[in-house]
This record gives sequence, C-alpha cells and structure tokens, in this order.
Amino acid sequence: MADQASQYSGILDQALFDQYNTRWIETINRRDPEELKAIFKEDEVQLTGLGFSAEQIARLVGTIGASHIKARFIVQPNTPGTSAQFSIALFATDSLNARVSSYYVPEKLYTDTLAFTPPKRPGQLTVHKNQLHHVLAERWRKNWTDLTVPQPTGGEPEGLPTTDLLTVKPEYFDTHYGPMRGYTYELNEFVALFLLLETLKGNWLKMYFVLHDYYQPDPLTSGDQLAETFALALQVHRTGGSTTPSTTDTSEEGKVDDIDDPVLDMGVPCPPSC
Repeated sequence: MADQASQYSGILDQALFDQYNTRWIETINRRDPEELKAIFKEDEVQLTGLGFSAEQIARLVGTIGASHIKARFIVQPNTPGTSAQFSIALFATDSLNARVSSYYVPEKLYTDTLAFTPPKRPGQLTVHKNQLHHVLAERWRKNWTDLTVPQPTGGEPEGLPTTDLLTVKPEYFDTHYGPMRGYTYELNEFVALFLLLETLKGNWLKMYFVLHDYYQPDPLTSGDQLAETFALALQVHRTGGSTTPSTTDTSEEGKVDDIDDPVLDMGVPCPPSC
C-alpha cells in the first residue's frame, strides 16, 4: 500500500483525504469504464475487497461521541510506478454529523473469491437488526466477481483457459442524487461484527465488494429498469491468530470458517446520506 504521509500507520491526514476523495469524484464524473476498470485491479487481478485490522476498527468504534461510521470512496496511489487504485477511508461522526475520528485506510487488499457459506448452525445468533443472510450476501458477492468475464484471446485450442476481461460500468455508482461517494453506517453495525471474537489479534474486518441487482422506476420512461449498484458487505475475516504483514490476500484458504460470523450490508448510500 502507498505511504499515508501520516505519523500513524493506516491514517490519512485531512489534506490527503481531500486529495484522494477529489480524485474519486473526478474519476466517477468522467464515466470512463476503462479508467474504472484500471482502479479496481491489483497486479492485473480484480479487487474483491479491502481489509482493516481489528485493532484499527477497535479504535474507530471507540471514538467518544461517535454515532455513525462513514465509508468514503477514494483513489490513491498504490506503490511507486503503479497506477492509482480504488480504496476506502473510514471515519466516525457524531449526532450533529461532525467528524470526530481520524481517517482510517485499509491495510490489506483482497483478490480472492471466497464465498459466503450458509451458517453451520440453523439457530445462528442475530447480532444486529441489519444483519444479512449469507444467501443474499453470496448472490451479491458473486455478481461482483462475475464481472470478470472469460473472453477468448483467439487461436487457442479448445478447452484452454481464456483471458479475463473485467467490466466496471459507471452506472454501478449511480444514485438518484448523483454519483455515489460512499456509504453511511450505524456505529453498532461495526461493533456487532466483533461479538463472536475472543481476541482482536490477527483478525480483520473484510469489506467485500458486492453488486446489488434490483428493479426500479426508469426516470426517462413510465416503465421499470434493472439496476445494478456497487455496495460493501462487512464480515470478520479470521486468520487463526496470524499476524502476517502481507498487504494483499489472494488465498482461497486460511480463513477460519468454523464460526458463523455475521454479515452486514445495509449501509445507506452517499448521497443522500452524507
């Protein structure tokens, strides 16, 4: 990950947040699918999520006076010599919508395609009213990973792998009020995710990239239209106490999945809730 120009790891100062947030706004306003595709890649592989350490989130939700957590989209440099990359800054606000925490940025990237699996115990504990069933979470997660469509490169023998072509449409970030800038969550949505943890050490909050599909009124006609909208699904990513400092997780293994950790994906888009 790029240097954050702050004395604290995983923190953005105000100037850099403004710069990176402006880059996102400029990018989405250009509505260029090729530019969007480029920022959702890591070493030519589709990004599937971002990871915040449990320690980061503990400090975020521990902010005195906080009532909401804001996730704001940013575009920041990756490593020197590489292209810019989509990311997210988290911060807490109070009941008057004033920022009361620092800007936290992820310490891990994900390119895996690990699926959400149904709970092993039918009586899964409900930890928050906005908790999402794994069946829905998996549908929306797969919608995002399926954007990488196999395309023939031409001339290859039948049965050999084809080249992946990622498609990211500007429409995925549209709202009724303008281009999407992020999501807003209740503070307790982040707190509830850690209810089943026995320790913070070696655990992560994974923000899966998902794509909701639904029908809505077409503002240009009297009919309806199919909409697909980018969103974030939140779940604890257990690593069995590993503190490996790798910043990119491509593994299909390693997640301790014998615990039915809850999934939340009911943030309110910004705009209108900014």
